[in-house]
Amino acid sequence: MNKNKTERAPIKNRHLLLMILLALLMLLTVAAVVITSVLILDRTTREHREQIIVNTARLAAARIDGNKVDGWLLNGKDDAYYTTAEELENVLHNTPFLQYLYVYQIREDGCHVVFDFDSVDEDTGELVEGNALGDVIGFDESWEGLIPTLLAGGEIDTLETKDTFGWLLTRYEPVRDGNGRCVCYVGADLAMQGVRDYVVGYVVRIAVIAVLFLVGCILIGMRLYIGTRRADRMDELIARQARDKKVTREIIEAFAKVVDLKDSYTQGHSFRVAHYTEMLSREMGLDEETVEKYYNIALMHDIGKVGIPDSVLNKPGKLTDDEFSLIKSHTTRGYEVLHNISLMPEIAIGARSHHERPDGRGYPMGLRGDDLPLVAQIIAVADTFDAMYSNRPYRSRMNFDKVVSIIKEVSGTQLSSPVVDAFLRLVEKGEFRAPDDDGNGSTESIENIRNDKV
Repeated sequence: MNKNKTERAPIKNRHLLLMILLALLMLLTVAAVVITSVLILDRTTREHREQIIVNTARLAAARIDGNKVDGWLLNGKDDAYYTTAEELENVLHNTPFLQYLYVYQIREDGCHVVFDFDSVDEDTGELVEGNALGDVIGFDESWEGLIPTLLAGGEIDTLETKDTFGWLLTRYEPVRDGNGRCVCYVGADLAMQGVRDYVVGYVVRIAVIAVLFLVGCILIGMRLYIGTRRADRMDELIARQARDKKVTREIIEAFAKVVDLKDSYTQGHSFRVAHYTEMLSREMGLDEETVEKYYNIALMHDIGKVGIPDSVLNKPGKLTDDEFSLIKSHTTRGYEVLHNISLMPEIAIGARSHHERPDGRGYPMGLRGDDLPLVAQIIAVADTFDAMYSNRPYRSRMNFDKVVSIIKEVSGTQLSSPVVDAFLRLVEKGEFRAPDDDGNGSTESIENIRNDKV
């Protein structure tokens, strides 16, 4: 019997067992990331909708003159009533997810209708007709325990109910007259059924991405495993390592395409930023292995966007403060997805830190100066350049010379000075300017983070 073969068998078995254990560990890690992401998404979505319902109820209450409510119930409608009704209907029809809007005066005998608008049931699609001014509606079971507070004109916390009217988030906002007396309540019901559907859809998307990533990592691991068995032939090992790098690049590029496809406003953004990062890294004198590594890290810098709702990520126009905060969370979401990838532990750095600034005013950690990882400094310049010098569905790219001047202005504050210096050297060599650039383009400032969602 060949002694070498006998000795190799236990080694092969140990390698195979190690691969299986590694695959199981990665599977558990992916499962933990998916579960954590879903919990964060569910909580964020609920908080976002609760803020919508609170703001909507307060907005509607501000449209009602509390001094006129008793007169409307006693004497009927007048011009002020019709004007108020029109304003409240605008609130109803222009607030996302708002299903019902009504105004009741609470008395001992029930709810006296001041306003009650027709609405469409989201589940059945049927028209739900509102009640008329002065109609009296008996207290609903869901009001049990609330009636004393409502009769006293007190404040009520936001309620979540599941009954014949569907799964709703409800807010009762008091309307007061000139003497501070509560004369009625604005009731606003926000549909919550879509939350579960959205979370399920998100779970499916993130699970598909996670499985693809896991399969890719396993494939890479298997290729490395095969390579170690033939380590005695150096030329084959070198060739195999080159192929492994190619597979790694292809997998990472595939995920970058997933990210870019999700954001309709920034198609190709990840690949352009990676290309600019490669140019800057090489200009700064980094070795080719580091240049390639930084290219891969840059490809993944926006992977956290897969956890941002499409309604926010692809919203036309300027974002609200809450939506902007949600967009900013893509840095930490990306880090959570990537930081357990043992084959390339540094790949998560770019995702978390590419919006940090030398002056400490970046996010999510507020790093400053030398605390910023070099790869994040380079990606930040590449990212900023592409945000201004790329065409979007809603605007053309900025004038090239204007882009260069802006990057000069923020050197040392928003962007790293050494990286900006490398950028300017490349500009002098004729790099970065697009071949089809005819010298035109906007010369107006662009709020590249809030409007462009990069």
